[in-house]
Amino acid sequence: VREAITRMGAILPMNIFLRQELDRMVKVLKVVRHTLQNMNLAIEGIIIMSSSLKDTFDAMYDARVPERWRKISWESSTLGFWFTELLERDLQFRRWYTHGRPKSFWITGFFNPQGFLTAMRQEITRQHKGWSLDCVILQNLVTRFNREDIHDHPPEGVYIYGLFLEGASWDRKQGKLIESRAK
Repeated sequence: VREAITRMGAILPMNIFLRQELDRMVKVLKVVRHTLQNMNLAIEGIIIMSSSLKDTFDAMYDARVPERWRKISWESSTLGFWFTELLERDLQFRRWYTHGRPKSFWITGFFNPQGFLTAMRQEITRQHKGWSLDCVILQNLVTRFNREDIHDHPPEGVYIYGLFLEGASWDRKQGKLIESRAK
């Protein structure tokens, strides 16, 4: 991983951001692995089932994300969705450091989406002599593209996906907000 990031330019803001995200993912994976190994040992009777392990077991039995995992990761409605997101996040990171910068980013799949936007602003600032980070603002444009339609990077900035609305819906044909659709 370090070699791949070094090849892409280790000191570029977006690659520094990727490294930080990978560090967080490694932490989550270590905690999950350690917890599951200890649960297995406790179930086999090799170690005593601590109250923490019992709470984790109860949460998993109820399809809830164990509290310890949730604290170091992200919110999710069920354990199944949480594991799906874990795999999707891992895939996004692996593709990035294996194949280079993606054409579009799943922004809600980051631990620190604000850090992602800041890194993008830093890279744009560096591309323009005399610009300062404080003067670079974010401009958001909702496109009609599907993620699969994007084959190139934008001239400046990034394409993102994975945002959601609460209390409204987006009409793709009209390109505007509309009343929330009934569920």
